[in-house]
Parts: sequence; C-alpha cells; structure tokens
Amino acid sequence: MLTLAIGACSISEDAAPKNIPLDQRGDFGDPVTGDAAVGGSRIYLLSPAGTDEQSFLRSVQRSDATSPEELLTSLIAGANEDESGDGLTTAIPADLEILDASTVGTRLTVDINDALTGLSDLGLRQALAQIVTTSVEIDPVQHLRLRVNGQNQGWPTGDGEVTDRPLTIYDYPGFLESSQPDFPALPLPST
Repeated sequence: MLTLAIGACSISEDAAPKNIPLDQRGDFGDPVTGDAAVGGSRIYLLSPAGTDEQSFLRSVQRSDATSPEELLTSLIAGANEDESGDGLTTAIPADLEILDASTVGTRLTVDINDALTGLSDLGLRQALAQIVTTSVEIDPVQHLRLRVNGQNQGWPTGDGEVTDRPLTIYDYPGFLESSQPDFPALPLPST
C-alpha cells in the first residue's frame, strides 16, 4: 500500500517538451543588470606596485580598433582618468610615434621613432612587454618585429637578454598580472 501511495505521488515524465503559459512560469533568479562592455579591443597598462613589488601588465578595454596603428596609438596614449585613479600607468614615453605598421601572416612589423632609447633597463623591458602583449591582441598576430626609423634592432627580453628576432609574449614571462588566485600551501608530510 505504501508503494502504491508513493508511486501515485510521483511526477511522470512528458514524452515531448511543452509550453508553459506565462501566468504559470516562475522566477529563475534575478534579472540581468550588467553594464555593456565598451569595445572588444585590449591594451596593457602597468598595475600599481607595492613598495617591494614590481608592476605587472593589466589588460584594459578600449573601443574596437580597426588597425594595428589605432590600437597601438591607444596604448601610447596611456591610462584614461579612471584607470589613472586606480593607479594604472605606462612605461611607454608619450613622444613615441608609430611611423608604419603592417601585418604579414602572424607577424606584425611596427616602425617607431627612437623614443624608447632613453628608457632605463626595467622601463624598456616593461614598455616592450606592453607593446608586445597589446600587439598579440590583434588577430592573427603572434610575433612583433619592432624597428626604429626603418632599421631592425635588438631588444631586451624579460630576462634582459638582447635578441634581434621578432618578439612574442613568451619573451616576457612574469610580466603579466595573473587572475589565478594563490593556491593554498600544501601541508608538509609528517616525518
């Protein structure tokens, strides 16, 4: 008898989906109220650094760029008012000029003036990391050849080694800010 009572209370499965009238529908969570994103392009700025820490690259949105020059010009312009208020900065000199930019396959070649030559060692590596990581945001770019006044030049990678080959984001490990939370420490094995 108990089995019959339980079986009678169960809900049977419908063979096909059916429409539920509006007046019988329930609420499934809060209504969506998120703000619209402002463009799909990204540039990389320097995050605020603590007293004993280095700045890391943090991506920020920019309006959709239609060319490499447009995106890199936005990078050169630096942080906007809100980003500056959040402590974001740039290592790229304001007088940096893009003389030419062209993409062939996965390589972007950018010709600039000599504004980067006056930067300190760390400042230069941070500026290069900003330029490279912003450049690879352009589809299908994976490599950046950076020239000065039409001439190829060697550039320092993240570890300070100078290379004359096209640069990639893998040349600047540890420069990007991670969104990965710190993992908890593993307990030491008992001895």
